[in-house]
Amino acid sequence: MRKSAVLGVFLMALVAGCGASNTATQNTSPEETTSTGTMAQSTELESAAETAPAPEKTTAATTGELATGWVSAMGDSVMIGAIEALEQEIPNLGLLNAQGSRQPSAAIDLLQRWQAAGYLGDAVVIDIGNNGPLSSEQFDEMMGVLAGVPKVLIVSLTDPPGVEDPVAASNNVVLTAGVQRYSNTVLVDWQAASADHPEYFSGDDNIHLSLQGAQAYADLIAAHLGDEAAEGSVAPPGSKERITWGEGGAFGECVSPSSWCSSSN
Repeated sequence: MRKSAVLGVFLMALVAGCGASNTATQNTSPEETTSTGTMAQSTELESAAETAPAPEKTTAATTGELATGWVSAMGDSVMIGAIEALEQEIPNLGLLNAQGSRQPSAAIDLLQRWQAAGYLGDAVVIDIGNNGPLSSEQFDEMMGVLAGVPKVLIVSLTDPPGVEDPVAASNNVVLTAGVQRYSNTVLVDWQAASADHPEYFSGDDNIHLSLQGAQAYADLIAAHLGDEAAEGSVAPPGSKERITWGEGGAFGECVSPSSWCSSSN
């Protein structure tokens, strides 16, 4: 009996020891497993990051969109005198059409044809009003044609000294007031910029530009264009050419792909 009792106590102690060992294993294994799993997962993520290709940058070239907008310009004989300077100062000038004695009604008609053909560009420069009266109704008609253009630059007119009731004076009132009515329109105040600079003009009329005046005129327009020409319109096809027509006061000049010039005179 005594031997049996001793044996029983020994077996109970052995069982208790095994239970304590199992409990300790259960308490430490999950922590060790979790730590090991986290380290392995972290290593896998780092390895994937190192081997994965870098994401491709989305640019105008990859999306097929134009990187910058392009500019079209229309004017009369004043603008003709600044064509070379405008081309130099506005690299994205895609279409320029200027003609002597151009009337506001003829300018609006040409803009309508540009709109129908898709020639308006992302920014449009307008310099008209030196040759005839411009009404508020005509300004609104013109802006109706240009409603889809992100930026329209309206150039004010030189008010030549010594001329009684110059048409430029009344037209500047129309242009200045008109610009205030349209959010996509900016006034390029050539009248103010040139008022105290007789060296900007050639001849006796104080309207047409000297070489120095042409540069100042182009610089002023380019400064107002800035980098705000929008993206998205179709750029002129092919290389630009210079085409002329008419003579004397009706002389005209166009700088653009030849197909655009021939259909926009």
